Amino acid sequence: MTNYRGNFLYGFIACGPYEVLPEWVFDKVFCPSVETDPITGEVKVAQVGLRRIESSLIQGGYKKEDVFMAHPEMLEKSIGPDTKVVGINVMDPLGMAPVTTTMSPEKLSYVAMKFKKMCANIIQLKKKYDFKVVVGGNGAWELAKSDRMKIHGIDTVVVGEADELAVDLFQDLEKNDAPELMHCFVRNLENIPVIEGPTINSLIEAMRGCGRGCDFCDVNKRSKKDLPLDRLKHEAKVNLDYGFDSIWLHSDEMLLYGCDNRDFIPNRDAIVDLWKGLKGLGANFIGTTHMTFSAVAADPTLMQQISQVNEQDKTGRWLATNLGIETVSPAMVKKHLGVKTKPFAPEEWGSVVREGAKILNENHWFPAATIIIGWPDETPDDVQYTIDMMSDFREMDFRGLVAPLLYQDFSEKNSMHFGNLNEAQFTLFWKCWENNLRVINDIIPIILRNKTYGPPMKVFMYGILKAGTWAIMRYL
Repeated sequence: MTNYRGNFLYGFIACGPYEVLPEWVFDKVFCPSVETDPITGEVKVAQVGLRRIESSLIQGGYKKEDVFMAHPEMLEKSIGPDTKVVGINVMDPLGMAPVTTTMSPEKLSYVAMKFKKMCANIIQLKKKYDFKVVVGGNGAWELAKSDRMKIHGIDTVVVGEADELAVDLFQDLEKNDAPELMHCFVRNLENIPVIEGPTINSLIEAMRGCGRGCDFCDVNKRSKKDLPLDRLKHEAKVNLDYGFDSIWLHSDEMLLYGCDNRDFIPNRDAIVDLWKGLKGLGANFIGTTHMTFSAVAADPTLMQQISQVNEQDKTGRWLATNLGIETVSPAMVKKHLGVKTKPFAPEEWGSVVREGAKILNENHWFPAATIIIGWPDETPDDVQYTIDMMSDFREMDFRGLVAPLLYQDFSEKNSMHFGNLNEAQFTLFWKCWENNLRVINDIIPIILRNKTYGPPMKVFMYGILKAGTWAIMRYL
């Protein structure tokens, strides 16, 4: 369980191959542990998803002292004869997600290695104390097969949102009466419990769902729900009272918060009020995990105003956020991206992305964008559209990363593998990394401003970033 040194982009590094760098480099440099009680193994901060389940159980009748937030590498301190159920939150347990399969082709990733180690430990503890194991989280789908569950000592896998049924599920697990696999969704916003404990990197959930309708995205299965400002203020204060100095809003499309129209034009007043309301609690800045280029381009003044609330122009602070490009081929956009381009037409998507990138950079936002390579129906002509976009990024001195992700099918049948890329697809892959390494070299001084780095670590980080970018380019 890590805080990624306060930089969510380090999560991409954790998707890299375990054998390339020693484990201590991952653990100490990029993915240090969250603060933990060394005697009990209790973590001081936890993933927001675990905090939701914690609140569900306590509000549903479990005693607070009976719900324990344990560090996955200190389970022998936390688990004992009174343990009835162990719940695990996973993001990418087997390394099957697009980022990991792209960065660690045919190799064991760091995150998958950590999961295997934890499960091996749990299996031994389970033999001793006879408890049940339930797994949920965004990566639970990877474990939703009986053979995978058995190998990892798992009794139940929950795919979806467990807020409403957490109490019933844990009671059924205690009675040995829980199903092996569950698919579930939250029906009412009121049934999402308020968190009462601090979260990793002060991340709170502003929205669920997206409404954009991309056919490759699991998030599209959820209906869009906006959590009200008063509630977000409460959860933000929990984190600020713990000692965090900023708030990060998690959303699958932050600029649709409060959106009240079918054209997907951002509700500027609702979003600016949200930023001001949270900033007014004493936070240095408000960041967000995800937005879309179409929403950015639809209202350029919006990005300017929230950046002003954050005082990014005065402080010189840049904030990163994730955005999906996926493809700029008009034919592929029409077929796969749903209404991601709204309020613009699918044919305009390429220019929308370029304009959105420009607006973000002008307002001190650092895009961490994704594209998908290897769609089953993709032609070289489709790929060329995105190659041309990458060339334009170079000419406009784009400051941001573009992660080329190999297409992954949830059924695993049509997934792309690195060795199957055609010439056009490999060219696009290379163009993305050429951009990334140029940008990383340019922003090394900004990376090294991270307040968690001491002088020796800054020297070490400078060397590893320079050497790493050189090695990747030489490999490509």
